[in-house]
Amino acid sequence: MVLGIDVPDHITTATMLTTGWKVLIYLISFAVVAQYWTYHQELFYSVKTPPTRLLIMNFYYLVFICLIPFATSFLSNHQGNRVAALLFAAIVFAVDLVQFILFRYVIQNLNGEVAPDAHDREEFRGVSAMFYISISYIIVAALWPAWILVVILLGMLWRTFQTMIWRRLGRRHG
Repeated sequence: MVLGIDVPDHITTATMLTTGWKVLIYLISFAVVAQYWTYHQELFYSVKTPPTRLLIMNFYYLVFICLIPFATSFLSNHQGNRVAALLFAAIVFAVDLVQFILFRYVIQNLNGEVAPDAHDREEFRGVSAMFYISISYIIVAALWPAWILVVILLGMLWRTFQTMIWRRLGRRHG
């Protein structure tokens, strides 16, 4: 993902602002990928022998994750462009959709191997919320493309806040 950030030939205010913008976009994209990686690790932590169907769904998940660096570069090179924002939002939506399907599959079909506990249900609630929130990303990208990264960042912060609340409630009532 970092390969799309070029070192400026000359240091000027304009080149530093451009480079700073690209670094900011990279950091947000890195946070998006890191959050997905965390969910992925939590999902597969207790799955000892994943069925072929789950592995195939996982490949679809990884395909869309691997497109995030491309979408990041595209968005960085075309700031405020509706097509670039829609591409980025569509890829995030696709990742959220496949992630939702993966979590749902594991919780509904692997009960014999993996009995979902309170933590699993909490994670599924979070993944479900992110899927529905990602629909708003497409709307924002279509109507206000310059705001797409802000909205995605707010969605991630909301997800983190939601997790903290569910975990605190779980400790009180668990």
